[in-house]
Amino acid sequence: MRTVRRSLRPLPRHVVLILMCIAMAYPLAIIVLTSLKSNEEVRQNPTGLPEVWTLENYVTSWTTGDFTQLFINSVFLTFTSMTIATIAAALASYAIVRRFSKVSSFVYLLLAAGIFLPLQLAVIPQFKVVRDLGLFDTYAGVIGIYSALCIPFGVFLIAAFMRQLPHEITEAAVLDGAGYFRMFWSVYMPLSRPAIATFWVLQGVQVWNDYLVPLLFLSDPSKRTLTTGILAFKQEFLADWGNIMAGVVIMSIPVIVLFVFAQRFFISGLYAGAVK
Repeated sequence: MRTVRRSLRPLPRHVVLILMCIAMAYPLAIIVLTSLKSNEEVRQNPTGLPEVWTLENYVTSWTTGDFTQLFINSVFLTFTSMTIATIAAALASYAIVRRFSKVSSFVYLLLAAGIFLPLQLAVIPQFKVVRDLGLFDTYAGVIGIYSALCIPFGVFLIAAFMRQLPHEITEAAVLDGAGYFRMFWSVYMPLSRPAIATFWVLQGVQVWNDYLVPLLFLSDPSKRTLTTGILAFKQEFLADWGNIMAGVVIMSIPVIVLFVFAQRFFISGLYAGAVK
């Protein structure tokens, strides 16, 4: 009897988790199913399975919405911004960890405090700085904004992970003659891959999905990202939900692929610093 009670104890928790998964997966399933229907079938049967499965919406969305250029723009902005932010955050984290003092602790707290700064609060100062530097409507201005916004969280995460690295490894590298920067590139960076992967997944998804920054700082239609491009596409195909949902699925695929490939490092990076 005691064994039965013990086995049933986690049942309510599992039921709650299953219900939460269904609640989150249901809208995603509706989006995918809608993208595989004709517009007439969407109006007649919005939540059911398609009677005729079609990929025509994806072809129409990709060609009519110029998704090739939108995709290239989004990939370029996300990859460049995250690369710059990763290098800057890793270097700052390494300096904080290797030269631990009151000054480095203050710098760490100052950088980490940037996590709590809402993007909307900084838009007006950022706009003035970008405009005064002559970077309005340029990729450089948007990349600078994204990099600056991502660095605080990167320092917070990577520095916490670097503190958990065994001292024996760094001492052995010093005995082998590794200098300050050689230690960074050959020891700290490779061992910090879980934290870096976690940083790329969490912040990269935010950059990829961001709508406000490209809307405000990129006025040239040829420089649109997927988020702003889908809005223009929605205005063109106002009632054609099959094409609109196909565009949403296309925008979501790279994020899903990124998470699948980085999942192993992502999970270990989240647990970094949780236990000694």
